[in-house]
Amino acid sequence: MHQKPDSDIVAAQFPEYADSLYTGMKIIPFRFQQIEDSTYLDSSFFSTNLKLARQALTSSPWREKISENDFDEYILPYKIDDELADNWRAVLYEKNQLLLKTNPQLNNADSLYAYHTKKTYFALRSSNQFGHYYPAQANYSWLNLSREGDCADRCRYVIYHLRAAGLPATYDYIPNWGNRPKAQHTFVGLANKKQQLKKRLENSNDTSKLVDDFNAAMTSKYRPVFSQGDVPSNLTVQYEKTIPKVYRQTWSKQPRMEDLVTSVPKGQIYEKLLRTNMLDVTDQYLKTADASVWQRPFGQWDMAYLATFDISGWTPVAFAQFGWWGQARFKSMGKNILYLPMVCKNQKLLPVAVPFILNNNGDKKELNCNYDQKIDMRLIRKFPLFSYTAAHVVDLKGCIVYGSNDYRFGEKEKLAEIDYYPFFMDEIEIHSPKKYRYVKVEAPDGKLIRLAQLACYSDSADTPVLHNDVRYLAGKIRGHYGHLFDGDLNSYTLGRMFLVDLGEPVRLSAIRICPRNDTNYIIPGNQYELFYWDNQWQSAGKQTATNYFLEYRNVPSGTIYWLRCLNGGREERIFTYENNKQIWW
Repeated sequence: MHQKPDSDIVAAQFPEYADSLYTGMKIIPFRFQQIEDSTYLDSSFFSTNLKLARQALTSSPWREKISENDFDEYILPYKIDDELADNWRAVLYEKNQLLLKTNPQLNNADSLYAYHTKKTYFALRSSNQFGHYYPAQANYSWLNLSREGDCADRCRYVIYHLRAAGLPATYDYIPNWGNRPKAQHTFVGLANKKQQLKKRLENSNDTSKLVDDFNAAMTSKYRPVFSQGDVPSNLTVQYEKTIPKVYRQTWSKQPRMEDLVTSVPKGQIYEKLLRTNMLDVTDQYLKTADASVWQRPFGQWDMAYLATFDISGWTPVAFAQFGWWGQARFKSMGKNILYLPMVCKNQKLLPVAVPFILNNNGDKKELNCNYDQKIDMRLIRKFPLFSYTAAHVVDLKGCIVYGSNDYRFGEKEKLAEIDYYPFFMDEIEIHSPKKYRYVKVEAPDGKLIRLAQLACYSDSADTPVLHNDVRYLAGKIRGHYGHLFDGDLNSYTLGRMFLVDLGEPVRLSAIRICPRNDTNYIIPGNQYELFYWDNQWQSAGKQTATNYFLEYRNVPSGTIYWLRCLNGGREERIFTYENNKQIWW
């Protein structure tokens, strides 16, 4: 079935959507309904679909490697999901013939797959300028017309092309990341392969084992790799998006899944995860381990779930049935991830055991809240430092700070050199006894640096005195350059050098710089609240930050923690606290 508009039903139930359609496309507003494809597709459509699908496979050099089951499941279907059926196979069959004629080097499975997962995938823009105009799941015709879509749309677009060429392309997806905000991500696999990647992934944050556009937080072309001494001891750069599970959407219902959903009480089925047309293919992507959760023998629950964290609520990523003896065994789980065992009661999730970390060696480390052994904590962030944020500091290493009384810096003194990576607000001491009106921060070798803040200080009896740029105070600085002095760490300025005019010569004691950042560090003036887990979230207290860190004392140990910024922002993750360091999950 698919979604199709019914213009005879009042549009008032979807007023905003209907109004955008009417305004943007000048058509009559409508709402959705579900109808059977057979009501508008005739037998000739299906016979042509079968003919072209069989012809594409039998004329390919990989025809002997494709089973009849893979053909039925991943080549023959006339659509992928709930989209409006269209004539994609006939169009793309002809396009594929032309492609192979002009590019004979693509006439093998690996080359054709690589071509479409690169070129065809990125032929769609990752925008949504026109998507809200289309009243159903995007089909090939709409994707080809709009030339835009998210990762799921892009994968379906690739699958159309590959299936039209006779390759059993699969729609594989992650129900949620292990260390990222809640989001489903999708990939294109090949059903005839038992392993989808050259090497199975480990969730180990090893930069030599990342796969671009898959589990890497950013592409290798731009990704910085920091040495051990480059990063402060209380920070870790996260290069990888960890994967707990990978499932495959099938065309037909899977007998095991049908048995599962019929044998388990309906109130215990978490509908957002469980589908009858799904397969677990995690082992084709990851090195995995099994984990067990227990209840009392003959307990009240039939089904257990493992969930990963999100600020909107724990998200189940795996499921297993309890045996009569009380064990639920979860097979093929992604390692180096923190899971919470849960059960479902009428779509409400309830914890059923303590959270645990599935370590790299496959061991299960349970996290029990310990009130007898309390700890003091020094917290510097509320979210992992991902490589795409850490990348902003790379070109700051090697910057030189100059002082001068000449606006053109004909005569100048080198006041300091930044020989390290300043990951957040950083103070650079100045020891020159001379007074200077102008201060300049210059990038090394003409590189471009990104600064969110730049401030100059001199000593006083009590507190350092801030000397701001007089041009900024007088309103003479326009555009992005003013971001250096506006006190807003969300804004930043890009340039090869930055100049401060103090108005008169000043003997400086320090300058402070802050690189472009994600504002997930602790920021003075913001209010925070720390939570710890003891079968539910318990508050350890609120604080208004007076520095770029928070200190909490006498907090229960051994559990997981969640630092919330009460001023706003949605990037928050749980962490454990080990050796005076936040370890993120």
